Amino acid sequence: MVEIQSGLRENTVGAIEQFAEIASVDPLVAAMLLSGALITGLAVSIFGVATLGAVASSIKRGLSESEEPNQPA
Repeated sequence: MVEIQSGLRENTVGAIEQFAEIASVDPLVAAMLLSGALITGLAVSIFGVATLGAVASSIKRGLSESEEPNQPA
């Protein structure tokens, strides 16, 4: 378990260092990396909010259906 965590940490740090090296080559490359990161972050945020809304709606619907409906006598 410890090996997996340290390996993940090393790979993450290594990836960040490689992206930093690539971005430092040319300002255009840095701008392209930044725009890609922003587009990806925006998409993840939108789908995350949509997923949370769907889960909350499902839970709310499930809780309201557990109550017995009022039926006329």
